Amino acid sequence: MTIQGPKAARGVEIRSAAELAHRVFRTGGDAHLPSPADDEVRENLRVFADDAKVVSAVAMTYREIALLGVRHLACCFGGVCTDTDYRGRGLATRLLVDCREKALADGADLVLISGRRGLYKRSGYVETGAFNVCTIRRDRMPVAGSPQYELRPARREDMRAVLELSVAEPARFVRGPDEFLRLLQRDRLCTAPGESRLVWRKGGDRPVAFVACQIGGAPWEHKAENAITVLEMGGSRRAIMQAMAALLAERGLDDMTLRYADCDVEVSQMAAGFGWPSEPTGFRGTVGIIDPGRFWQACASLFRERLGGEAFGRLRFSVDGDVRIAYGDEELELAEMRSFTDMVFCHPRHRDRLELGLAEGSELRQTLDCLFPLPLVNYGLNYY
Repeated sequence: MTIQGPKAARGVEIRSAAELAHRVFRTGGDAHLPSPADDEVRENLRVFADDAKVVSAVAMTYREIALLGVRHLACCFGGVCTDTDYRGRGLATRLLVDCREKALADGADLVLISGRRGLYKRSGYVETGAFNVCTIRRDRMPVAGSPQYELRPARREDMRAVLELSVAEPARFVRGPDEFLRLLQRDRLCTAPGESRLVWRKGGDRPVAFVACQIGGAPWEHKAENAITVLEMGGSRRAIMQAMAALLAERGLDDMTLRYADCDVEVSQMAAGFGWPSEPTGFRGTVGIIDPGRFWQACASLFRERLGGEAFGRLRFSVDGDVRIAYGDEELELAEMRSFTDMVFCHPRHRDRLELGLAEGSELRQTLDCLFPLPLVNYGLNYY
C-alpha cells in the first residue's frame, strides 16, 4: 500500500474523490457522477490516493470578494474528508498545508473554510467575524397599513438592478450577472432548502432589494421544517422586512431568524427600535489571512482614508515570520495567523479576548480600534 500525495486529482481519482465525499457527508447516491477522461486534471481538488482510490480530499474554489470596496482574492476550502480506514495519519492536516501553499502561490490573501472543526483551528484558522443573529417576531416588524412591497422570483432582465444593489453592500462576493441569476434561482441555501426573491415596491419599475432565505435547516439544527432564516440580503432593509412580514403571515409563521453584519446600520437601528433581541455571532466557518502583507497592502488606501494622511504616515507594518505593527514608538507583534486574523475581523463585543497587551490610552491601540474590525463576507448564496 503506497499513499501518494498531496497532489492534484487526476483521471479516475476525480470520481473517486466525489464518491468519498458522498460516503463521508451522506449527500446521496453516486450513480450519476461523471467519469472523467484519463488525462483530466483538477488542480484545485487536492487529494491523497492509494492506488487510484482517493482516501483524503480537499476542494478549493477561488472567489473575489470586496470588503468596504477593497478587492481580495479568497480561497474557499470545502469538502474536507478522509476515508474512515485512513484516519489518524494526519492526511487532512497535510492537505490543508498543501492547499494553503497553493492558495498563496495563486495570489490569495484570505482563506474561508466551510466548517469549524478542531482540525481547522489546529491549522491556524479561527472563528471570527462581526455578525449578529436575532429572532424577529412578525408583530415587531415595520408594517405600515397595507403591504407596500412584494416578493418576486429573479429574472434575467432584473439583474442589472440587482447588481447595483449588491455593489453597494459593505462586504460581498463579486458576482457577474449570469452567476448571480443562477445562485438566486437555486432551491438550496447552504445546507438546507432555500428560496431567494427580489423585493419590489408595488407599482415600481425595478427591484429595491433581494433576500435569500433558508427554509428549515440542516438536520443537526433541529429547526421546524418551514422555519425561515435570512442569510443574505441587499438593498432596502425596511422594504425587505415589510415584504417578509407579509410572507410570514401568508405561511402562518410568527417569526423568522436573521443573520446580519454588525456594520449594517439600518438593521441595527431597526433591531433597537423594534426590540429585536440580537446576539453576536461569527462567520459560518473558520477564517485565515494567509498573506498578511498582501492583505494590508490591498487595504492601504482604506486605512489612509480612515486615519488621515498624517496618522497613516506614522503607521508601519511589516511581516518577517511574525506580523509587526508600529505607531510612533509603540510596536505590536503577532506571532500567529489566528492572532492577526482575529484582530482584523473580531466582533466589537468580543475584542477583549484579543489580549494585544496594549494599554487603554495607547495611541497604537486607538489607531487599531479606528481601523478594525473590518466587515467579512458570510456564507449565503455562495457556499462551498
